[in-house]
Amino acid sequence: MQIKKNNFYFKSQNNKNESIEVYVGQSSGKQLNSDILNAKNEVLIISPYIDESKLDDLIRLKNRGVNVRLAFSDLRTNQKTKILRKLVRQKRHTDQKLKEELLKKRNIFNILSFSTLILGFVFLFFSVLNFENFDLKTVITLVIVSLLFYGFYKIDSKKKELAKTSIYRYEYSEKIDFKYLRNNFRSHDSMFIHSKIYVIDREIAYIGSMNYTNNGFTSNFETRVRITHSEKIKELVAFIHNIFDDEYNFKSHELAFLGKQVYSEENKE
Repeated sequence: MQIKKNNFYFKSQNNKNESIEVYVGQSSGKQLNSDILNAKNEVLIISPYIDESKLDDLIRLKNRGVNVRLAFSDLRTNQKTKILRKLVRQKRHTDQKLKEELLKKRNIFNILSFSTLILGFVFLFFSVLNFENFDLKTVITLVIVSLLFYGFYKIDSKKKELAKTSIYRYEYSEKIDFKYLRNNFRSHDSMFIHSKIYVIDREIAYIGSMNYTNNGFTSNFETRVRITHSEKIKELVAFIHNIFDDEYNFKSHELAFLGKQVYSEENKE
């Protein structure tokens, strides 16, 4: 039985030492991954699908001072929360003035509710004592009791409304510069980005079939083209930045919208 070659490789190079390499097979992302991890200044990535472990690599690059931009189109349900928590940071700010106002109102309501409740039971006690001699005074006492207990109920309702008032303001920021494309819904007025493009330090570019995932880089049978032509890379960089900046054809989710999907916004301390 003849064993067939399970990969394809081709390289073309000009006199400026600029090259185009084509590789088809498994482990297509081995060299790409090395180039990304060794980036010194900038990494630009467009990939419809990403995963958590590869995202950790980008966060480490960002923490190292490398400019990172990532655009992706889709997230699986079981990874959405983990991915967005890695990408989005929540910061809570306390409105101290509002907090003090609510505390004053809460104390007033507590005093009023306690007072109306005690008075209500006091008048109720006297009305019970005089119930055998039912007269106008007893009727007036019972009316007062009813009003006091109704007042207690209304004050308690106000206290519950007050408890729902948030003293916090939430702010969301990006841990890395990313664009979660809304066109993953495939609506009639948008395009689904299925391209996989990687540019490292504006010196090396990759295009092909590899998603920015572990499987895409290792086990899947993929195609990748590695380019070091400086002029073409310059054009590709401009093309990628245009996708990031274009909110008409490539709409992204608002940051606050994404943050609220994965973080809670509590009212109380």
